[in-house]
Amino acid sequence: MNHYVQLPTNVIGAMQADIANGSLTMCRSDERSLAFEELCNKSLAGIYIVQDDCIEYANPAMAKLLGCELECILGKSPLEFVHSDDRAEVKEQMRRRLEGEAETSRFEVRFVRPDGSCSYGEVLGSRLEYGGRLALMGAMIDVTDRKQVELALEERIGFEQLLADLTADFVNLPSDQIDQQIDSHLVSLVNFLEIDRSTVVEFGNDDSHVQVTHAVAADGCEPFALGPFPVAKLPWYIGQFRSGKHVFLRDVIEDLPAEAVAERQYCLAHEIKSNVTLPLKAGGELLGGITFAFIRRHCEWPVEIVSRLQMIGEVFANALLRRRTEETLCAALAENEKLRQQLEQENLYLREQSVLTHYHGRIIGRSDAITRVLGEAECVAGTDTPVLLLGETGTGKELLAQTIHELSQRKQRPMVIVNCASLPATLVEGELFGREAGAYTGAASAQVGRFQIADGSTLFLDEIGELPLELQAKLLRVLQDGRFERLGSPKTISVDVRIIAATNRDLEQAVHDNKFRADLYHRLNVFPIRVPPLRERCDDIPPLVWAFIEKFSRRMGKKVTTIPRKTMQQLQRYSWPGNVRELSNVLERAMILNKSDILSVELPTTVHDATISHVTLKECEREQIHRVLMETGWRIRGVGGAAELLDIKPTTLEARMTRLGIKRPNRTP
Repeated sequence: MNHYVQLPTNVIGAMQADIANGSLTMCRSDERSLAFEELCNKSLAGIYIVQDDCIEYANPAMAKLLGCELECILGKSPLEFVHSDDRAEVKEQMRRRLEGEAETSRFEVRFVRPDGSCSYGEVLGSRLEYGGRLALMGAMIDVTDRKQVELALEERIGFEQLLADLTADFVNLPSDQIDQQIDSHLVSLVNFLEIDRSTVVEFGNDDSHVQVTHAVAADGCEPFALGPFPVAKLPWYIGQFRSGKHVFLRDVIEDLPAEAVAERQYCLAHEIKSNVTLPLKAGGELLGGITFAFIRRHCEWPVEIVSRLQMIGEVFANALLRRRTEETLCAALAENEKLRQQLEQENLYLREQSVLTHYHGRIIGRSDAITRVLGEAECVAGTDTPVLLLGETGTGKELLAQTIHELSQRKQRPMVIVNCASLPATLVEGELFGREAGAYTGAASAQVGRFQIADGSTLFLDEIGELPLELQAKLLRVLQDGRFERLGSPKTISVDVRIIAATNRDLEQAVHDNKFRADLYHRLNVFPIRVPPLRERCDDIPPLVWAFIEKFSRRMGKKVTTIPRKTMQQLQRYSWPGNVRELSNVLERAMILNKSDILSVELPTTVHDATISHVTLKECEREQIHRVLMETGWRIRGVGGAAELLDIKPTTLEARMTRLGIKRPNRTP
């Protein structure tokens, strides 16, 4: 290490006096002049005089500090030798002295030597008159070694702080945030260490590939592509850190061994100048590696930095190991849950398994679909808002209506039910609103309507889509103000009735086809609830099956303890076009035929049964007409009547019924 002396301020003052008198210009030849010349030439401190922004005098120590010959310094601006980042400060210090704002100034400055290296000088400068004009002079000592120690210490402190922050960020970090945190700290490392690119690779079960999981790059550089990377492209390189060794290549072309042919070609193709790679190890397990690549310049790190980087690698490795451990644990828990659910499903086929029901009791099931429906029912039950239940035939709309009623404040009175499709059009009005004696032919006595019976309770209008148009206006009035008149009576009756309607028809389409009043539809459709078909709630089939079996067992005096797993799977795979009602019928038939404690179920045949090919045209026509008549409650005429559904005139339908021998049940010819 060099030994420097710092000139005392009084010596600088004496030098200034002699310089002002021309001593250093050799105008005098006395002993004092020679002594000063000897002093300046042998001084370990650099001495300079600047006038008009040019160096007028510099001693050998100054030339040594700048790394130049004396003749290369004289006559040039001192700013030419100052580091670009320090020029503004040096100019300000020179201005303050020249303008008299400061007699002396003391500061540190960086110089750039011809070889590109930097030196640091501590300057003590002042102002003086030289040759009758203002000039600046000063003494400078070389503090390069001290500054390098300070910078190294500062860098080490910064690195230690970076490591402390990095470690703290991973403490108690949720595993799903680890990847994001690694990316964030890789960016910090790239910026702090002035790296061009950093990449994390992880090892998997495939020995032919490694997985690039994290990649960042400095501005102007492309990050490494994420995803699988073939080991065959860099076999020697990947093999090194796969065996737990670190790689430190200051010059990849010169430092790579002869066998690393693929690596040398790869680095040339991608313009990689230097590379440092560290294995990621934690808990005795080798997880992967972290790489630092230099593309725009060669790496100038000391070898000691590898130990520091290894600490960062350990933090990353522990985080990755924790993430892997948690992922493995989650996978094991998921597998356990899967096995538990499978065991529960197996137990469903044992008679001892308790029937799983929703807490409402009437509706059985625990699927998301039925739970959603019951949740909606609970929300609306406490209000008097009309409810419209939509869904296919046999889905349990009436049971849901009963559930809503039982959850309401009207539950103290029974819910009144009217099936709008089962009554002839001429009788629906009297059934709903009541009649006076003699209101029409055959009305021998007065009758109280269902609305009046349901006063203070709930009226369930099933198959509301079949209600005749002429009655829809009257129903709308009741919904709006709770008033109506009986058939044959002008007296207005007021009631407090909550309406729940149900239909399997598309009421929006019916409104569009002018078969249903739009205003009534919107009044009913305040809170629609879609009841899902059984095929959308297959998870509910096992508890439904056991519930029906328990019901039929009590009624028939039979005992069933087991349902074969294959049978239950067949029941769950069947589409059930008739929904829960069809399931009940199939199980009732199976219970009648069953002769042991193991249930055997025969699923319904499809409508495309082979026997249909032997049915005559007349039989097909008779079956079609009979089916439609059953659907309409044997109503032939009017909106929604059998004639309209079959798209023929009522008289034509009646003639065909006579020809085919179709007669209404319980009616004599």
